[in-house]
Amino acid sequence: MAVKSSNFAKGVMMTCVSAALFGITPVLASETYEMGSNALTLTFYRNLMAVPVLLVIMAVRKIPFRLTLKQLLLICAIGAGLRASTTFMLYASYDYIGIGTATTLHFLYPLFTALLCLILFRQKMGIGKCCALVLAAAGVGCFASFTGDGGFTAMLPGLILAIASSITYSGYMTGMEHTALRNMDATKVSCYMALSNAVAVMAINIPLNEIHFALPPKAMLYTFIISICTSFFAFALLQLGIRELGASTAAIFCLLEPITSVAAGWLILKEEMTLKKGIGCLLVLGAVAAALASQKSEGKNRIAAKDGADV
Repeated sequence: MAVKSSNFAKGVMMTCVSAALFGITPVLASETYEMGSNALTLTFYRNLMAVPVLLVIMAVRKIPFRLTLKQLLLICAIGAGLRASTTFMLYASYDYIGIGTATTLHFLYPLFTALLCLILFRQKMGIGKCCALVLAAAGVGCFASFTGDGGFTAMLPGLILAIASSITYSGYMTGMEHTALRNMDATKVSCYMALSNAVAVMAINIPLNEIHFALPPKAMLYTFIISICTSFFAFALLQLGIRELGASTAAIFCLLEPITSVAAGWLILKEEMTLKKGIGCLLVLGAVAAALASQKSEGKNRIAAKDGADV
């Protein structure tokens, strides 16, 4: 997909800010867990709390509330079917493997996103993007912490769930680029996507009964901040970033999220910063640099081709 340099820069900025917001919020999430919350509770409230705010913004901006049947079906399929299932499978994998391992496997989604775009839409991957994906995979691997009791057999369900969450999230990003949602107003998509996700999580909770509806005021405040940062700002910025960059390129810049999480954990939670994590951060930054260089090279090639055609 051809991208103008100005649009590319705008897409990079929005995607990077989105990744930073997604990366910082786990610090607050860990605080809410100590106050009685859990993964399913946070996911439910994170989506639900954003809906009234987004509805007010839609009303002020006079954005039509009406959805066509096609838009409704897309939001349910991509939001509840892919995004909500991603969250559920990722959190479910924590019961079998360590959080570090599960998160590492989940962040392989740029590879799956690129493969989906290649297989389904014949989007070509240049040498620069291929190098970026290899560096990204190596960098993400440095964040892994493969620990578990009971051997490989006991860990297998968790490994499958974590990898499945990576695949469904790549499907979500690809769907956001290649469906009618791409051209919808970002606030409107954020609102109805958050609502559909909250309903999906509530349905998941029926057999599990793990949502804690009564939380301390401080936990609810932290959850509200997480909701605004993610389901409001980060989600909308990611949608705009995908619109400008395409899903496969945006996915590479989303890898700034684990770097932000590592940095926030080190600075705020005083978590250990190991050499392995440091190398992982450098490799991911190298992947981002490779993606930028690839885009710059593609831009020069397009200009040269145009000049040659004019001659």
